[in-house]
Amino acid sequence: MQKTMKIAMLPIAVLMLPMMPASAGAENIFASTIADEKPAAELVIAVGGYDATLYFAGGLPKSGKPEINYVYEGQIYYFTSFESRQTFIDNPMQYAPQYGGHCAFAMSDHKTVAANPAVFAIQDNKLFLFESEAKRQMWETNRRKFRIVGDKRWELEAKNFSKYTAKF
Repeated sequence: MQKTMKIAMLPIAVLMLPMMPASAGAENIFASTIADEKPAAELVIAVGGYDATLYFAGGLPKSGKPEINYVYEGQIYYFTSFESRQTFIDNPMQYAPQYGGHCAFAMSDHKTVAANPAVFAIQDNKLFLFESEAKRQMWETNRRKFRIVGDKRWELEAKNFSKYTAKF
């Protein structure tokens, strides 16, 4: 029986080898908390694969590496480094985009529209994504009002519906 178990486990161990960190003692880069236990195939890539922490570093965000990831609220986030990943883990509510990554202006207009992760604004140390530059500019005309409406809509209508997961 024990011999059969070892043989059955071998293919699983071999498949996991590419996922293991190269350095001894390094933390498992695939360790994460999945609140709703979604299978990996069902996870949505957050913010189009961009490193969410770099939006706050000034300049343009960069694409993250799929092998350095973390799952938060049913979306998989990619990071450019282990440091960026840890920064996100330490405070995901700051770095995760508002409204699940949907266009902030559309959310304030009672619509749920996918955002372009290259069009963004940082407001009150929060990340807001937009469908287009035109939508971002509209948001800027009265961002306080649009944020209040968007926040309320997200809280009341969209937050608990899986169909509202942003897909980039």
